[in-house]
Amino acid sequence: MRCNITAGTWVILLCLVIGFVPCSFAQLPLQQAITLTLQHYPSLKVKKSLSEAAGAHTTDVKHQWWPSMKVLDEVNAGTDNGIYGSYFPMSTIPSTSGGIREDNRSAVMSGNIALAQMQWEVYNFGAYRSKREEALQQQKVYSADADITANDLTVSVIQDYIRMLQYYALMRIQADNIARTKSVQQAVTVIVLHGLKPGVDSSIAAAELSKARLNYLDMQNGYNQVRMHLGVLTGLDSTAIQPDTLYNRGLLQLLESASDTAAVQPEHPALQYYNALFNQQKKHEDVIRKDALPKVSLMAAGWMRGSSTQYNDINKPFLSGIGYSRYNYLAGVSVAYNFTDIGHTRDKMREQRIRTQAAENQLEASHTLLDNQLMQAQIDIRTSMDKLLEMPAQLNAARAAAMQKMALYKGGLTNIIEVTNALYVLNRAETDLVQTHNAAWQALFMQAFASNHIQQLVQNLESAKK
Repeated sequence: MRCNITAGTWVILLCLVIGFVPCSFAQLPLQQAITLTLQHYPSLKVKKSLSEAAGAHTTDVKHQWWPSMKVLDEVNAGTDNGIYGSYFPMSTIPSTSGGIREDNRSAVMSGNIALAQMQWEVYNFGAYRSKREEALQQQKVYSADADITANDLTVSVIQDYIRMLQYYALMRIQADNIARTKSVQQAVTVIVLHGLKPGVDSSIAAAELSKARLNYLDMQNGYNQVRMHLGVLTGLDSTAIQPDTLYNRGLLQLLESASDTAAVQPEHPALQYYNALFNQQKKHEDVIRKDALPKVSLMAAGWMRGSSTQYNDINKPFLSGIGYSRYNYLAGVSVAYNFTDIGHTRDKMREQRIRTQAAENQLEASHTLLDNQLMQAQIDIRTSMDKLLEMPAQLNAARAAAMQKMALYKGGLTNIIEVTNALYVLNRAETDLVQTHNAAWQALFMQAFASNHIQQLVQNLESAKK
């Protein structure tokens, strides 16, 4: 039985024959995959743009304190007829002054008017300040939303990378399994042809070889799916993505150095986001409350008028109304308070307090979830360490059993079923090792996610593999 062919050799041979493993491409480090995703992925660009828009909105709110200043000038021609009486303003009805007579007159007159008007709400008992603070807090919400999106994308890249490592290792295991099963089939065929074993043995061996190839195809499919999703995240061609398997070298060291005293940090992007959202809701309470307080305003206006009709109702030449002949100004201070809005303000405050309480509950729920994830990750880390220390015994025993069963079969002391069972046990032991590695990586990154130390873990990972 030719068991001296390494797994890497079989992978290379399968690459050449089948062409589905990108052996010619350089390996993609995890840190590079994260960096490319944060630079490329569209949803993060959207969140950053919204954060910039929130900053522009904050500037706009700050400038709301500026006074309102309007300047206009009109030159008109028309009749001048009016009667005594009052009506509510209707924007489509032009304004007519003077010309109150017994009868209408169809003579056309000219007129000119210029106006400058200023209104400045100089004091509103903190309403401006509360709106500015709310806008600043809203800007923090959008910024935190961009941070949490970046963190989620980082986690997604890491999860894909771990799965890619898992499928890659399983593909190599199945490649080894194909090589072993093929060697068994060849040995069985020789023995059957010499009449030492029944023909059914060669059929069983052929079936096991076909099953090993089917398992390989399943692993290949999962591997390609993960690479495709990682390609979408990073913007790379999925066929050019290959995991760096050297990370497994430092796995046990990283597990041993994992701290049991790690805690959820207030700087965690999820907590920062929900805390910003909670503070924004509180600031909005201030806006509602102070918006109902009195408003103190300065008002000033100046205007000039000209008319081709004299004070004694005698028309002058038409063009004489273009100039200005009367000048006026007006200045004042107003204090406005809407007493009837008190009940409505209370209703809005009641609604807003409920929203604020909901945001606070969401913050607490997020903290509790991170605490639970951290505790579970620490348990999984200890379990993974124990399993990794035990796995070599299982793997060595399975390898020895497979070799012994094959030797016994060649000596006519056992049957093909025992051989295939031994090969199955060996394949399962190798698969268990890969699954244990995967669970260990998941636990490490879950702890890093909950304690907000993902970048530190990635840096430690790069150092450990060296």
